Amino acid sequence: MKYIIFPFKFLYKIYFLIYFVLTLVLFYPIFKYFLSKKERFPTAFKIIRVYSKIWLWGSGIYLRVKGRENILRDQAFLICSNHSSFLDPAPLYAIFDQHFVFTGKKEIEKWPLFHIFYTSGMNILVDRHSRVGALKSFKAMIDVVNEGFPLVILPEGTIPPNAPQLGEFKSGAVSIAIKMGIPILPVTQTTNWRRLQRASLFKGNACPGVAEVVIHPPISTEGLTKADTEVLQTKLHEIINQPLHEKYGV
Repeated sequence: MKYIIFPFKFLYKIYFLIYFVLTLVLFYPIFKYFLSKKERFPTAFKIIRVYSKIWLWGSGIYLRVKGRENILRDQAFLICSNHSSFLDPAPLYAIFDQHFVFTGKKEIEKWPLFHIFYTSGMNILVDRHSRVGALKSFKAMIDVVNEGFPLVILPEGTIPPNAPQLGEFKSGAVSIAIKMGIPILPVTQTTNWRRLQRASLFKGNACPGVAEVVIHPPISTEGLTKADTEVLQTKLHEIINQPLHEKYGV
């Protein structure tokens, strides 16, 4: 069977890559203008939301969201999602209409075109290999929270090789939530790894279909201290993993 469906996966990956590049090139001058000044960031965020929806639609990917009623409003909070595919940011932009700030690994600044979303200053790059760089990123996150914006952190830091099984969670997400006393909104993206799995052109899953997203009830950090970091991190991991366990047994 895998040899029968291989050509379809391969052709879909080629189509996806071409479609992504062409749409990004088309939108790039618009992004360049609106990401050039901080006062334009709110408008840039709205345009990125539109772009994400167009990108998903044109890729034949349709959202199915459970738990929209759990989305917090008009306050700073932390959005923590699993990371199983390069698709993961797009559904978050399509779902959340409140201007949030995304965090990503420093390596993104070397990615052609796509780097503009992070090097412009609207979102935050995290240098996990430099203590000074990590502290600078942490301070930037605190500034975002103090300004009242939600913050998106993918606690795995990168796409684990055996997704949908979760990778190890880094402590930074819960640490900043505890320090700033803001709630954490856990999110599970259960099917993105099937839509576009991290792999070469000749390997891995790739097909259009449903991107299922589960938004869990928020976790309060009120009254917690640094000593509660490990317990909270374990709780967050278990909550995000629950739909994956029910669906795939991981």
